[in-house]
Amino acid sequence: MTDVTDATRDADADATIRACLSLGQPRSFFLFAGAGSGKTRSLKEALEGLDTQTLTTLRKHSRKIAVITYTNAAADEITRRVKADPVFQVQTIHSFAWSLIEGRRADIRGWLESNLRTEIAEIQAAHAKGRAGTDAHDKREKKMASKTKRLERLAEIRAFTYAPEGDNFGRDALQHTEVIALAAHFLTESETFQNIVLARYPFILIDESQDTMKPLMEALLTFEARHRGRIALGLLGDTMQRIYTDGLRDLDQRVGDFSQPAKQMNHRSRKRIVDLANSIRRDDDGRQQRAREDKPGGTVRVFLAPSEGTDRGAFEAFACADMARITGDPAWQNAEAIKTLTIERHMAAARLGFSELFEPLSKPDKLKDGFRDGTLPAMRLFTHRVLPLVTAQRNGDAFAAMAVLRDGSPLVDKRGIRTGRGGQASGLDAARAGVAALMTLFKDEPDPSCADVLAVVAEHRLFPIPDQLRPCLPDDNPAAQDMADILAELDPLFDELDLTTPEDTPPTEPTITEAWTQALDAPFSQVARYLAYVEDRSPFGTHQGVKGLEFPRVMVIADDVHTRFKGLASYETLFGVKPLGPTAQKKADNGEETTIERTRRLLYVTCTRAEESLALVLYSEAPDTIRRFLISNQWMAEDEVVIAAADGTYQDA
Repeated sequence: MTDVTDATRDADADATIRACLSLGQPRSFFLFAGAGSGKTRSLKEALEGLDTQTLTTLRKHSRKIAVITYTNAAADEITRRVKADPVFQVQTIHSFAWSLIEGRRADIRGWLESNLRTEIAEIQAAHAKGRAGTDAHDKREKKMASKTKRLERLAEIRAFTYAPEGDNFGRDALQHTEVIALAAHFLTESETFQNIVLARYPFILIDESQDTMKPLMEALLTFEARHRGRIALGLLGDTMQRIYTDGLRDLDQRVGDFSQPAKQMNHRSRKRIVDLANSIRRDDDGRQQRAREDKPGGTVRVFLAPSEGTDRGAFEAFACADMARITGDPAWQNAEAIKTLTIERHMAAARLGFSELFEPLSKPDKLKDGFRDGTLPAMRLFTHRVLPLVTAQRNGDAFAAMAVLRDGSPLVDKRGIRTGRGGQASGLDAARAGVAALMTLFKDEPDPSCADVLAVVAEHRLFPIPDQLRPCLPDDNPAAQDMADILAELDPLFDELDLTTPEDTPPTEPTITEAWTQALDAPFSQVARYLAYVEDRSPFGTHQGVKGLEFPRVMVIADDVHTRFKGLASYETLFGVKPLGPTAQKKADNGEETTIERTRRLLYVTCTRAEESLALVLYSEAPDTIRRFLISNQWMAEDEVVIAAADGTYQDA
């Protein structure tokens, strides 16, 4: 009998997956894989382990294996591992959904028409019951007008457009939720569509399946049940790591007929951290992991302080210093070597110092997705054009500055360099003048506003100005005048198209122009901090942004007082400081998800990012209550809890 080692303990789970991926007898599976278990590695090995005959047969019949990943980075990594073999269609869930419906113009138009009529009827019914003169009344009227206008224009649309990773504007653009809903609808309601999917994909594999949007996941489960034996739906994930509310809460209970291999090992974290993770989820689903034999030890500490009156910066600095002392790891006093995790992005923005830029642009529905992941085109003018140019100039790197201009400035393209504009100086001379004017801002005012920077860039035509930003320019700016002339010429065609107020944006949200106007007041230095954050080069992150990642040193900050979206999580409720409110208790009585469940999952996700050492910094109106909870529930030993004293000093519990 072969000895079982940490490296081979989960081999049976991987073998089960390989057996399910059979063209002759495909079988659906749900792989349970807790934090650090190597779930994505199992997916890669399953793809790499497909035999030559299977791949040859797929190519012969122009079939593909759909591999749906959570992030573009994961998709790129899997694509690299399978050597970009086109038999593997590796995409994010939105890209995959769009690939299913793209080009089905008549079907999309029909669904949109039916959906819009239903929505308008629902709003009209609510409107008839409501009172005139209220904000809700005005919102309903605007929504009805917007949806009615869209319904009337459906017939004019020749082709629908969609950007899976960005924001979608214009009358022909579909929104993210619509693409998911369309794919789900066709998967369950169109037999022709189902047969097309069956002919195209023998296997559909979904990583992080617990966070796949509920409508599409339910449709896939229905589709699989209807065609069982003809397709394998492979789900990989861990319901305890579901961090978005639109995932399918009871996914693990909906796959009873699936093969259900499970991985036991946690290859990421040291034993003390794995033990804490097991304690966190013990009262949820009871699943437990094993730490590797070669990863004993590890350090966990909880630092408790009152919500009111605590100097958070000083307390967190103390926590870092104490972690350095306890662990003997001086890197705990290097902010760049610690990953600090918060519940919400706005908390990270506040601590990193780019709130003035973040707050306005994270509100409008048609800006927030692209802004939060760094793909918003108008924002990239600052992050990928102006910032590199300013940085190069400050560093005295003329070569790098010219590279930025050549990449994005119309002044230094071949035509601009030769002729300039209207007999003026050559484009190269104009570019030099523009750069000089730009850098004068940073000399006269070391940290000018983004609005001032935009005005200079537009005046000297250093880079093209995105349409979203043109209304924010002074009326006498050449770029603003250009925009006014263009809109005047196109007025007969676009008399009803409002480029500054996105369709279906609630009146309580700022319009796109209002959001940009507010954001442009931010100091330009915040652009660099924002870019470091979205590129994950900053010491701060959120539970959403670090999914699947790992770090040697992790600090988790729980601060209910500074949590904007109060329903998202409440650590004080989880730890018994506050009871569930009446509404939450009613949900709990009905078997619905509660704040306690959500908070437990977020705590599990953040704590399990740590490899070597973990610090939990908790602010509470009743620190002693949290201390008793942690110790009595055997999450922490007494000497693992540090609490702030009444006089502002700190002590072990």
